[in-house]
Amino acid sequence: MEESKPTLDELKALYDAAIEFKKIEPWKWVKETDIFGVQKPLTGEVGYCCIMGEIGEMLAMAVYHGTEGLQGYLKILNNQVKPEDPDSLHIQDCLIVMFEDKRFVEKEDIQLINRLGYKFKGHNAWPVFRSYKPGYFPWFLSRDEALYMVEALNQAKDVCLRLKENNQMLHPPQKNQYLIRLSETKDGKVIWKDEWREPAPIKTGYHANEPVDEIRLQRIKNTIKQVPAVWEIDFFFAPTAVREGGRPFFPQAIMIADHDTGFIHDVHLAQKDTCQKEFSEKFLLRMENTLIVPMEILVRKEDVAKLLEPYTSRLNIKLSKSKKLQNVDNAIKSMTRHFKGF
Repeated sequence: MEESKPTLDELKALYDAAIEFKKIEPWKWVKETDIFGVQKPLTGEVGYCCIMGEIGEMLAMAVYHGTEGLQGYLKILNNQVKPEDPDSLHIQDCLIVMFEDKRFVEKEDIQLINRLGYKFKGHNAWPVFRSYKPGYFPWFLSRDEALYMVEALNQAKDVCLRLKENNQMLHPPQKNQYLIRLSETKDGKVIWKDEWREPAPIKTGYHANEPVDEIRLQRIKNTIKQVPAVWEIDFFFAPTAVREGGRPFFPQAIMIADHDTGFIHDVHLAQKDTCQKEFSEKFLLRMENTLIVPMEILVRKEDVAKLLEPYTSRLNIKLSKSKKLQNVDNAIKSMTRHFKGF
């Protein structure tokens, strides 16, 4: 279901908030490590704000969704995410406003700015808003996102101005605490206040495994001989987005490669909601069609290991973690070059 779009009045409030925020030029004194939160009034979820631009290359503010978004940002900040990782582009879960030169602004944004009656000139003058969500193409803000971004910009301005006067104000009283701006309504007025909080517990784990077809596994075990083969198996976001109405998304892909020969046994694309079931089926079909039960399977992600373990344990396949899957990585690079046309 497509999310509702903001009205012109709501978009004007969004641009006005961004313009006022840019006027104070917070990147002149706020560091990218100065993180604080703004609670969403309707849901209670905390968005974690960071100001970018202290080295002058990019002027922006990002608001990372909840603890998961915060952890993704911290991984980027601490160089824990490698650019060559095929999923590295999908770690960001945030809303962002960037102040760009006109040549980097898309036609849809320019048309909206003209419709709203704004005039921007010069370097880093044009506000551009985007929503980043793992597995999806960067997209225009929905109504709920736009309304929250207004609040986040207003509260970020307040925090940044106070931080200019007191550069110690974001130092936490206890480890792993962040300054959070919270709102409450008193006598019909919305009042914002500070509170130190630890991030909420992160939601862990992949969704529950599909039920195992014990009869089918027993048939494979009885009729297919195990051979000294090693397979590399991974699933990852495909390198190109597709659109089926609404926001474009990146399908999940499963790849099965022979570790010794580099032969690609299978590549399959699926939507996120159905990928686990489809990937399990592809794994079983690959053994049935090739009449091969490998001796060992190499994976690098915990999610992949959890998906395969119910099958490998029953079929006496060794399941090993490996930091690098050479043949899978080579195939992914080829896929990327193909989709990018070079």
